[in-house]
Amino acid sequence: MASGHGSTTLQLNLVGIGEILRNDRLIVPQFQRAYCWKVDQEVLDYWTDLSRAIRSGAEEEYFFGTIVLTQDGAEDRKKIIDGQQRLVTSSLLIAAIRDELHRLNHGRAQLIGDEFLASQAWDAEGTEPHLKLNEEDNPRFHAIVTRSALPVLPAKRADSDIVKAYGFFRRELEELSERYGAEATRELLQWVKYVQHRAQLAVVETPSEADAYVIFETLNNRGADLTTADLLKNHLFGAAKGHLDSVRNNWHKAIGALSLTAANDKFTKFLRHYWSSRVGKVTERDLYAKMRKEVVRSQDALSFSEELLTAARIYAALSDSGHEIWAEKCSARKPALDTLALFNLVPNKILLLAAVECLTALQIEKLLKAMIGWSVRGMVTGGINRGRYEELYSQIAMAIRKGEITTVPQIRQRVNELIPSDSDFKAQFGLATLGRGEASKIARYYLIALERTARKEGQPEFVPNDNPNEVNLEHVYPQNALAEDWLEFLAHSGNREDADSWIYRLGNMVLLTAGSNSRLGNKPFKEKAETFKRSQLTLTREVGECAAWTPEQIQTRQERLAALAVRTWPR
Repeated sequence: MASGHGSTTLQLNLVGIGEILRNDRLIVPQFQRAYCWKVDQEVLDYWTDLSRAIRSGAEEEYFFGTIVLTQDGAEDRKKIIDGQQRLVTSSLLIAAIRDELHRLNHGRAQLIGDEFLASQAWDAEGTEPHLKLNEEDNPRFHAIVTRSALPVLPAKRADSDIVKAYGFFRRELEELSERYGAEATRELLQWVKYVQHRAQLAVVETPSEADAYVIFETLNNRGADLTTADLLKNHLFGAAKGHLDSVRNNWHKAIGALSLTAANDKFTKFLRHYWSSRVGKVTERDLYAKMRKEVVRSQDALSFSEELLTAARIYAALSDSGHEIWAEKCSARKPALDTLALFNLVPNKILLLAAVECLTALQIEKLLKAMIGWSVRGMVTGGINRGRYEELYSQIAMAIRKGEITTVPQIRQRVNELIPSDSDFKAQFGLATLGRGEASKIARYYLIALERTARKEGQPEFVPNDNPNEVNLEHVYPQNALAEDWLEFLAHSGNREDADSWIYRLGNMVLLTAGSNSRLGNKPFKEKAETFKRSQLTLTREVGECAAWTPEQIQTRQERLAALAVRTWPR
């Protein structure tokens, strides 16, 4: 069936999967993601659906969805724009049936391989697979479909998804043969026949690759099983037309700039942060629709891909003070940038995407330092994780891109309404609780910075030592306290539950050089105090000078830390 739309002619046919593999020579474009169906998920579902359909009656048809192909390009193979996973899985199933027939010494085994998987071309040496995959997957796939080097089974954890899927089918088919006994070969040939004719796909063929991406996007307009990045990519490639090669190249360079192998959920997060810095705060749910409106023409797609690549490099540099981009953007960035990277706050990323691209090196340096204080105050009071920060930072980023804001004082004026006052910050810091995992890294940073302030050292808010193997955290009242060793603490608390609520208060934490912490463990306070007294760190030594350790001491100490915090992280 053919349908026309403007100058584009589309071919739509309902074809058995086996017939596609038998009659067409196909290739997966190099830029597409690798084969990724998992044995315990999609491959199992495929096998279950197919098994059920065959048991229901060999004449019943089963529809496996739509695939999109194009003949565009110099190659004599059709490109698979959508449908790689199903076609590869079907090829692996047929290969497993062929090899099970080989195991049973059936004469048609080789004929099945020649018919559906790989055959001799008159102008080439050796057999040519009917389906070629990308560089990452093709060696393993080629070895299986040509039988040049079958994998060792059962598959190991480190094996590729292709080998695991093939191994799954071999195991299932061997069990099937055992169930059918003397009738096994007849049943296996019935499976081949069913895959050839009755397991069907709707095949959409387009005359150009750009048209194929438009069709792909239309077929998946509800976003099922696709990330926002997938949808955007296919809209972008479809709009690119004559600029397709450049747009595709920029897209994959952007993925590489972020040290990713595919446009996954992490890439989608980057897209949202970047787009928020351009047009204002946007949710992931609305991201694709808003981006799509901006990319209509071929030139739009090219410009967008170029801007995206620039943004991806900056985004990567925000978490890497050694990134090459800093040589031209801001040479004096390292201490402040390392500190902000530790915080890993979304509003900061949105603002800095615009600032690093548009501001001068001097203003970038000043902004990085100012944002440390704003960030800590926002984290301690909890406000920075709410929508108001992200919305305001997105608006400031837009103003920077438009040239309406060019200096840090202008930014400070805009954020002033959100940054907690000294009194609010001090009050909240006096109650700060930080738990395990990433929060413990922040607690460690707070104590290092406060120690520097206590010693009257310059720039205390910069991370002076980010190596936990040298300086680490000790909870004075321990996380697994023995009741008999902490009777006084428990008596002042009232009960064990109330006592344990003090464990993660910042006032209950001290810094120790690595090694001392592991020796202290859950020891009683008097034994710990002897170690604390010998510490070179002022704030740790002060704890060692306490006669006892109770909730009252924790609160008193935390209030002292709060007073230091106001000086450490200025507004």
